[in-house]
Amino acid sequence: MAAWLGVYPESKHHYDTMRMYDFVREACLHGDTVSADDLTSMLKIQKKNWTESMIENFVDENILLIEHLMDFYDFCINGINPDEQDKTYHAESLEDFIESAGDLNYYEIYELNNAINGDAETLDFFKVEDDGKLRTVTYTVMDVAYTFNISKVRKMTRWLEDNYMDGLDAESWYGFKYAMERAKDN
Repeated sequence: MAAWLGVYPESKHHYDTMRMYDFVREACLHGDTVSADDLTSMLKIQKKNWTESMIENFVDENILLIEHLMDFYDFCINGINPDEQDKTYHAESLEDFIESAGDLNYYEIYELNNAINGDAETLDFFKVEDDGKLRTVTYTVMDVAYTFNISKVRKMTRWLEDNYMDGLDAESWYGFKYAMERAKDN
């Protein structure tokens, strides 16, 4: 980065853009990334005569291109397609997980309860992964995941019952909701 920024962009030579492409390609080959913070820090070292606004403008003008080039070179070198990378949102809490998942219907709440309890056999909307200590529940419809310690299962189930199941256990609540829906249909 220092070599590229040592001559660019003051010379305005057409090779400077090619040097940037070479720099980004080399960074990808070595598994490095170039962030806006990295670029800003290096510019402060390399371009001591530049003002903060000049540095900010340069970073704003170039970082998006650099990020796209990194994705392109990463795809060419490693076969990694940025569109296929994990875009799952990882929630910080069960409440954040449910809020991020959107409006869950009663069946999905019931299924979430089963997923929290590790019952992966009956799930349509959730995926469960266990490693013995941690469990990750993913709502596949919205790519939202929550990882928690298995020792917290009972506490989380109780929270779900208190906040979403009218204080009932999952089976009773689901049966009640199902009966109400059927009665409404008749």
